[in-house]
Amino acid sequence: MKSNPFTFALLLAFAAVGNLTSLVSAADSTSALKASDEKFVKMAGADGMAEVKIATLGTQKAERTDVKDLATMLVTDHTKANAELTALAESKKVQLSAVITPKAAKAFEDLEKVSGKDFDKAFLKQLEKDHKDCISNFEDAEKNAEDADVKAWATKTLPTLRAHLDKVKELAGK
Repeated sequence: MKSNPFTFALLLAFAAVGNLTSLVSAADSTSALKASDEKFVKMAGADGMAEVKIATLGTQKAERTDVKDLATMLVTDHTKANAELTALAESKKVQLSAVITPKAAKAFEDLEKVSGKDFDKAFLKQLEKDHKDCISNFEDAEKNAEDADVKAWATKTLPTLRAHLDKVKELAGK
């Protein structure tokens, strides 16, 4: 069988495209996170953003000075953690959402409707729930994240989240 130069060139072109596709896929896979790590990063981003929004409301509406001080601390700490997470997400090519979840938006709306001592009580209750959920997710990431940077960030952030929960419980008991 006689070889056709056109057929040979076409085969070379397909082989080159196949190799190029493999190279592009390999390059993408080295910079992308595993699905579970990406899910954690996105969830932590959404939760962190919601926490700042809710805590900011607390700085405005809390009646008790100690609750207002807690809210201020939360805004500061979560804003810092969010900035760190944003840098981590960008380095891993993970797109974080710019909006809070519908569940967090509902919690915010519910808190907007109350004031005075009722606000303080509802605010602390919401913070306790949010921080318990968040700590559980961070503990899971600390144990199971496959990406070393994601695991390190979760580990670094956990003590602050636990301190927040301890403070929330202390104030809720007053």
